[in-house]
Amino acid sequence: MENIIMNDNKPLVSVVMSVYNAESYIDEAIKSILNQTYTYFEFIIINDGSTDKSLEIIEKYKSQDERIVLISRENKGLIESLNEGIKKAKGKYIARMDADDISLSKRFEEQLRVMENDIDIVVCGSWINIFGENRRDKIAKYFVKDRQIKANLLISCCFAHPSVMMRKSAFFDNNIWYDENFKNAEDYHLWTQLAKVGNFYNIPKVLLNYRFLETSITRISEKEIDKRYKVVKNIFQEALNILEIKLNENEKKLHFIISDNLRIKENKVSTSDLKNYFDKILKVNENKEIVDIKSLKQILGRRWLYVFIYNREFSAIFSRYFWFGLISIVKRKN
Repeated sequence: MENIIMNDNKPLVSVVMSVYNAESYIDEAIKSILNQTYTYFEFIIINDGSTDKSLEIIEKYKSQDERIVLISRENKGLIESLNEGIKKAKGKYIARMDADDISLSKRFEEQLRVMENDIDIVVCGSWINIFGENRRDKIAKYFVKDRQIKANLLISCCFAHPSVMMRKSAFFDNNIWYDENFKNAEDYHLWTQLAKVGNFYNIPKVLLNYRFLETSITRISEKEIDKRYKVVKNIFQEALNILEIKLNENEKKLHFIISDNLRIKENKVSTSDLKNYFDKILKVNENKEIVDIKSLKQILGRRWLYVFIYNREFSAIFSRYFWFGLISIVKRKN
C-alpha cells in the first residue's frame, strides 16, 4: 500500500464502504470499484459484524488487490462505520459506495475531473439508474448546479448518497461528521452541514446503478413514523436556516409530509395550508436571493402536483404552484 500512497502526481481517492450481511451483492459492488478506469485509490471496507459470507468474499478480493483495506469488527452500525472509514482515509477525496450497488467504470474519472477543476466543490454526485427485480429501470435525475441543489435541499435530500465523492478536508477542517442523532437520515443532515462550507455539484449522467431491494419495502408503524419525524424535523429546520425561516410545529409536520411521495399519498394535505407555507418560503428567498428561484419554484411545484394527484385536490389546479410543477415536468423530459 505504501507505494500507492506515495504517488504525488495524482490525487488519492479513499473509497469507504460499510458492509453488513451483503453476500448476495457484494461481489458485484467490489468488482465495480476495482474495475474503475481511475486506479489510484484505496478501498476501505468495514465489515460491520456480518454473520453471512460477506467477510469471506471481502478477504478473497483483499488477497488479490493491495488497494483493499479491511476493517473487521463487531456490529456498530452504518454511521459509526462511515466516520471510522473517513478518519482512517489517507486520500484527498472520499468516495462513498454501498455494498449492494454498482459503480460504472468511469465514475471516479468523471468525478475527479470536476473536483480537481473547482476547489470550491465539496460534494460531487451524479444521476443514478435505479434497478431491481420485478421493476423497470428508472433514471433519477438530480439537480446539477450548486444553487439548484441547495434549493432542493430545502425540501428533501439532494444527492444519491452512494454516488458521491467528497473533499476530505471539508470534514476535518470544519469538524463535520455523520451524526448518530440523525440515524436513517444521516446523509440528509450531512448535506445541510457541508452546504455551509462549500459548493455542490451533480454530474448530469448516470455513474451508479442503485439497487432497489424489495425487502426494504415494509409497512411502517405509527411509532416508527413518529420516531422518524422527530429526527428529520430538525434537519428541515437546519436546511431552512439558510433563509432564516423558523418553522412552527404545524409547518414542520406539513414539511415532513410533502417531502416524501409516500407520505403525501397516505396523508390528507390542506392546499390552503400548503399554499401559505410555500408562499412563505418563496417570499423570503425572493427578498434574499439565496437559492436559485427558478429551481425552487420547480421543486415546490412538483410537491404541489403530488398533492393534487394523490389527494385529488382539484382546486389545486388554480394555483401557480400547479403550473410551476407542469413546467418542471416538461423541463425534466427535455
